[in-house]
Amino acid sequence: MTSQTMAMIQIPLDIPQVDVLSTEIQPDGKLLIRVESQVETMPCGICGQDVRCTFGHGQEIQLRHLSVLGLETYVCIRPRRCRCYECETEPTTTQVLPWYEQRSPHTKAYDRYLLKQLVNSTIEDVSLSENVGYDAVVGALNRQIDGEINWDEVDDLSTVGIDEIAMRKGRKNYAAIITARQRNGKVQVLAVLPHRKKRQ
Repeated sequence: MTSQTMAMIQIPLDIPQVDVLSTEIQPDGKLLIRVESQVETMPCGICGQDVRCTFGHGQEIQLRHLSVLGLETYVCIRPRRCRCYECETEPTTTQVLPWYEQRSPHTKAYDRYLLKQLVNSTIEDVSLSENVGYDAVVGALNRQIDGEINWDEVDDLSTVGIDEIAMRKGRKNYAAIITARQRNGKVQVLAVLPHRKKRQ
């Protein structure tokens, strides 16, 4: 009788500046990917000088990431900490890497994915299909859309789009998304309005 071996594949994580330490599929079907930062320094939060991250690690954080083979996927990292000996109070700073935002429960890649899922859907629907809270989807939306327009990035207003996102299913609660297609083909969000009224 021949022994069976499990087929294995490799999938790129597509997250910069980290080493993968381990992967684990939990009994509830969630995939945990533990990573470690490769970044050795970071700016001091007070004086701005680069400080070496040799002051241990912070508490582990779990960030929801893009699903792998249908499994809810989380990236786990213990952020590196540093202490600045140039400042009088010798403050400590916890490292934040470019692929996530401080106090966000998601990676930036997952935030972008949630924003795409909102096309022709509601926040409530995306919340249910992705098994994330309603407020988490709203938070992803807010993090992806700036509060003010950077007009230096807008080079063309000849094609303007007005779309709606239903905030809740079956209720007349909409947000209007105003966009403009730029010369390079990129769609720039100009505004998110709380209603569909002509006068603001």
